[in-house]
Amino acid sequence: MLRFEEPNAAWLKYVTRNRTGLANDTDYDIVAGPVANDNTMPVLNLYFKGAYSEEEALRRLLPQRLKDQFALKSDAALACLTFLEGRGL
Repeated sequence: MLRFEEPNAAWLKYVTRNRTGLANDTDYDIVAGPVANDNTMPVLNLYFKGAYSEEEALRRLLPQRLKDQFALKSDAALACLTFLEGRGL
């Protein structure tokens, strides 16, 4: 499992590799950490284009109180889940 506790330089590099299609993270069954969502994309896009340095991008992202997400990236990770309950719509 790869875990990012906060949006830091390692997290930003990981997000960049994923968003630009350069990620090859088959070493991890689960990746957890702050979500890069629609609210973060304006800052991330400027970082990808080189308009923001790593430090500036992180400075702008930290106040956003990013929520955590869990990415289950393998069959082994999915096998750890147990269905508890379903609800009708």
